[in-house]
Amino acid sequence: MRHITIVGGGISGLVTAHRLAPDHRVTLIEADSRLGGCLHSTTLNGTVPVGLDTGAEASLYRRPETKDLAAELGLDVEFPSTKHSSRVLSKGRLHPIPKRTVMGVPGNGSEVSDLLGPAASERVAHEVITAPIDGGDVSLGDFLSDRLGADLVDTLVDPLLGGVYAGRCRDLSLAATVPALLPAAAEGTSVLELVETLLAARDAQSAALADGKTPRPVFMSLIGGINRLVPALVEGIREHNGTIHTDTRVNSVHVDNGRWTVETEDFSLESDGLVLATPAHVTKDLIAEVAPRSASMLASVPYASTALIPALVELREGELDGSGFLIPPTEKSFIKASTFVSNKWPWTGERIPAGTALIRMSIGRYGDEPGVWQDCTDEELISQAFDDWQATVGRSSDRLIAAEAHRWERALPQYLPGHGEMVARIDEEINDIAGLELAGSAYFGVGIPACISRAETVAQRITSMQT
Repeated sequence: MRHITIVGGGISGLVTAHRLAPDHRVTLIEADSRLGGCLHSTTLNGTVPVGLDTGAEASLYRRPETKDLAAELGLDVEFPSTKHSSRVLSKGRLHPIPKRTVMGVPGNGSEVSDLLGPAASERVAHEVITAPIDGGDVSLGDFLSDRLGADLVDTLVDPLLGGVYAGRCRDLSLAATVPALLPAAAEGTSVLELVETLLAARDAQSAALADGKTPRPVFMSLIGGINRLVPALVEGIREHNGTIHTDTRVNSVHVDNGRWTVETEDFSLESDGLVLATPAHVTKDLIAEVAPRSASMLASVPYASTALIPALVELREGELDGSGFLIPPTEKSFIKASTFVSNKWPWTGERIPAGTALIRMSIGRYGDEPGVWQDCTDEELISQAFDDWQATVGRSSDRLIAAEAHRWERALPQYLPGHGEMVARIDEEINDIAGLELAGSAYFGVGIPACISRAETVAQRITSMQT
């Protein structure tokens, strides 16, 4: 039985280990004291009887990876409430987020007229067709600004992309973040017409998924939170005698005659294969000797740091309206978004006292000025975030019952223009190194389905290796 070492205990490393454990001797090594990476939860020090997600809280339902894995692990899927919808702040007021868009890009100007106003929606309707892009990629924000106007980008596309990448869409790659729109850029054809086609296909897919019933929403979670994937995966790994080390930092790796050696502060470990399911800035140091070109490219991947404030709030002005809101950078707010958790996910609302609500407040984007929020104490983060939250929703009487600050340092990779081409060059070099595989969010997507997909591909390649 071949021995495979996996470095990194986030969702990517756990899925890789879970897939390999039945037929391989698996050792997973994680530097942190806990497993799960950006999947984590809190009970606010016992204040609430539910595990409130403090990292990722949802997964795309239209992609099969998460729902299939949940079914395999015996976890119950939960969908957002259809009674509530999200809003976006514009010019100091909250507006409903237009429903028929592809990441904020509508099929026609009328879809965004209530949000943007007559002039900006007219600019969207009169798309300026630009020449085909030179090369395979371009800035998403710049492309859409040229085609449909800056107001659409700043007011809607930017906060929606910020919710996924904690980035700014003018920095992000079109090909890597919203590849569905790439044909319009590559061919010099209409974005609006392409979006109309994509929306029609989405409608058909939703109808098929729903088997004639009410179409399923875009997102899904799990009863107990999306973090429930972590203990279920760990249980599966251990059932197949997989070994898991936490609080163990890997200092170096090297290969000799096809055997990989991992050096930690406490032990050395030899294995037949090595999977690095670590952030780019960690992976680059570990592969500097065996794959110097890939290490150099990974060093160029920037990361965004964020903070998340989960809280239980006493509602003194009636129930909350909606499932949350987004705030564009142009609004100059301390927080960038909030989720009304107990409105959005029904299972949470059923488990908290009457007259209260669970909320999440998000802080931080790539490109933030140093010290804007990073230098704040946890108490200052919580206080400033809740002040912003109250001002945004217009509820000055609501009171915090419990809250925590969770900081995610260098957590979300930024897919700059050319990211896909860079990843292809990395894969080309790594594929020539027998027994080495890379997984994680730095490559083909930051969402849970993309991480699962990459991990399963890696596991399949290892399984197919000749003994």
